[in-house]
Amino acid sequence: MSAINLDNITDAVINHGDGGEKNPRLHEIYAGLVKHLHAFQREVNLTTEELDIGRQFLFKLAQPNQDFPDGEIHLMTDCLGISETCILLEDAENEGTTEMNVEGPLYIPGLPERQSGDKTGECEVGDPLFIHHKVTDRDGNPLANCIVDIWQPNGEGYYFVQREHLPEWNFYGRFRTDDNGEFDFQTVVPGDYPVPLTGPTGHMLDQLGRHGYRAAHIHYIVRPDDHDDFTTMMYFNRSKYVDSDTIFSVKDFRVDVIEHDDSAEIETKGLDKPFCTLDYTFVVP
Repeated sequence: MSAINLDNITDAVINHGDGGEKNPRLHEIYAGLVKHLHAFQREVNLTTEELDIGRQFLFKLAQPNQDFPDGEIHLMTDCLGISETCILLEDAENEGTTEMNVEGPLYIPGLPERQSGDKTGECEVGDPLFIHHKVTDRDGNPLANCIVDIWQPNGEGYYFVQREHLPEWNFYGRFRTDDNGEFDFQTVVPGDYPVPLTGPTGHMLDQLGRHGYRAAHIHYIVRPDDHDDFTTMMYFNRSKYVDSDTIFSVKDFRVDVIEHDDSAEIETKGLDKPFCTLDYTFVVP
């Protein structure tokens, strides 16, 4: 090996191995990462002191804390737009279908089975919301017996796992479509909320003058029998942060609710305040 210098160190690191014979894809990712990391160091003239700060930051990201028992690496990749860039690359060829989106860290396997029309949770804050969904293929054919997992924060912006006083599975549930590919449920318009800001990710956002708020949304995983599962999020245009979501995941799946304040309609729904409705059809990739 020649004496290492700025002109040859990148190639030396990339070629220090079997050149991808054992694992071609890993070597492709590794080589690209090394090239870009070394180019980044040159671009910003990274100092040894700054590198040490970066090492400490990465160590802190991996440590469990109250909000993230597995650490904040997932949150950090979200806030850097890395998670969403992967989704955009994977979803690039799915034109004409419901867009994919990130799952996020708060999906929990084993969601309770619910029946069409069920109320998914309880919260005094937030407008009551009645949602009708349909699931079809690209040709508009309804997909019957399709599993749809749903989870969301309450009207105050909290998922049940984030507050001990909230009922278990509040605003979480699993539905199945009927023969027409349809199902309904009652919920509340979810609240905006900040990602946890007490850890290293929050410190970074603060130092960059960035807010940490997520725009109001509902998560879905659609699981058709004869198609691949896909994950998405439905955002609400009424959200204050719909154009500045801190994980950069708001795209075209943005909805407007229909507001109902007629007293007769309110009474028919068994409510004592105005409510909202919306209708959306999922088109499976």
